[in-house]
Amino acid sequence: MPKGFCDLNGFKCSVFQMKAMMERAGNSHLLTVLSYPNAGHLIEPPYTPHARSSLFKDVISHQKFMVLWGGQTLEHSRAQEDAWRKLLVFLRKNLYGDVKTGASLVSNL
Repeated sequence: MPKGFCDLNGFKCSVFQMKAMMERAGNSHLLTVLSYPNAGHLIEPPYTPHARSSLFKDVISHQKFMVLWGGQTLEHSRAQEDAWRKLLVFLRKNLYGDVKTGASLVSNL
């Protein structure tokens, strides 16, 4: 699970709460936390635009509100690339049983 530490979103359930919950359940081996200083909340696939905020409309009240995602553009872009590489390694390992060339678990950040 990628975690950007320049997250301006007010979402209350943190990655650390999820990690503690997984440990209490005896499933900590199923969760890997990737930490990215100065990356925002939305760590999407690489080369997608870095959105520092989004405008939403509440389904019930139809009131518009802005959500701040945060992050510095350069660091956020590097986090996107690194998290994507690691996601591909995870999927190859867990879906196909091996790790192919081109993807590495080692971070260069």
